[in-house]
Amino acid sequence: MRVIALFLFLIVIPTISIAQDLGNLEETSVGNFFGISARQMAMGGTGIANSIDGAAIFYNPAALARIPRIEFQIGLTHQKFNNESSQLAGRYDPPAEFRSTLNSSSIDATKTRFNTLNLTVPIPTYRGSLVVGVGINRITSFDRVSFLHLIDRRISDNALIDDQVNEHETGRIFLYSGAVGIDLTPNLSIGGALNVFAGYDKLAYTYNWIDNTQHPDSSSGGFTNQFDDDYFGVGVKGGLLYRPNNRITFGLTIESPIYWEIQQGYIDGDYIDVVEYDLIHPFKLGTGLSYSHKQLTLTADAEYVDWSQLEYTDNNDMEQYNDSLSNLYRDVLNLRGGIEYQFPKTGVALRAGIFSKPLPYHSKFIIDDEMGYSFGFGWLLDKVLLIEAAYVNGGLKRTYTSVNAEFTVADNKMAVAEDRYKRFYLTLSYRY
Repeated sequence: MRVIALFLFLIVIPTISIAQDLGNLEETSVGNFFGISARQMAMGGTGIANSIDGAAIFYNPAALARIPRIEFQIGLTHQKFNNESSQLAGRYDPPAEFRSTLNSSSIDATKTRFNTLNLTVPIPTYRGSLVVGVGINRITSFDRVSFLHLIDRRISDNALIDDQVNEHETGRIFLYSGAVGIDLTPNLSIGGALNVFAGYDKLAYTYNWIDNTQHPDSSSGGFTNQFDDDYFGVGVKGGLLYRPNNRITFGLTIESPIYWEIQQGYIDGDYIDVVEYDLIHPFKLGTGLSYSHKQLTLTADAEYVDWSQLEYTDNNDMEQYNDSLSNLYRDVLNLRGGIEYQFPKTGVALRAGIFSKPLPYHSKFIIDDEMGYSFGFGWLLDKVLLIEAAYVNGGLKRTYTSVNAEFTVADNKMAVAEDRYKRFYLTLSYRY
């Protein structure tokens, strides 16, 4: 949820960040779901209709009613992140004063993090099911790096502009939940969760340049800035699960707007500036369908969010940008699909899935939306210990405004950045 240093940064520092194709209004938590639980992630991230573990606290609290025994769940994740950025030769239209040099750069980062801690407890009832759950889940990761190297030369005298930008970002948002699922009838369950979000985002931004265009003098320099954001948010989520027969399960979820309190700090040497504002995330609507036949399960999810309804509040200066948010962001439909096969009498299940997560930005900033695939397995030992693992491979490609755009010519075309990630999920569940 980074809004780059607001007023000071808007006035003093030019828009040169790799991520700044949305100007200074890119909220980095928007659409940034990292994933919870190896079983669901191995099946493309589906969970609205097929969750049968503590992760139902997040995916669909109504599915908690399907858990027959006390369950303790813990999980870790490992991510390998790669950013590739490129400047295209010929990105200036004639008769431009500058010509670009074909250039590209790549940078990697690897992180291992705690991801999941859930406890679910069935409450004895005369009939039906009543299950309560509490959980701590890392739903958003800000772990990211990027490096951009741009070289432009003036046609008249070959004078050089050489820019290098490096960003190192780290942080997370944890979701603290209390949830309950209950059977209204043998085939119909409902549930709800109270969600509290808390986390931080730290971005270190380094910019170095060489500029020989002011001939005969040349100049070079650089600076490093840091942005520290703290987040706190509250919301609720409700769910429904309907089983018309033993093979089909239908799920429905609705998540309320999330009300965020954000404190953003900007550090430049000895200078520190702090801005506080509120941000409202819009409603999220989800639906899921699961079909099971013997050992085979097929499942699919769809989630709709209209990110153009983002809204700043409690800060008059920020509220003036609400119209801009509605123009820069768009509504999206996230689609996920998965398959699972359980081998009889072995306790082993194999899983695979695919997913499509359209980026929440206006289409002019997008080359390829986020898409990917996944696979994994589960192994039940002695009917009490479940070991699950998942591998997720995904990526996206988008445009950004080049570093030296406003120092050269207006017809400087956008460059390209591609993010690729490989994520490994390990979840252990103990049932007793």
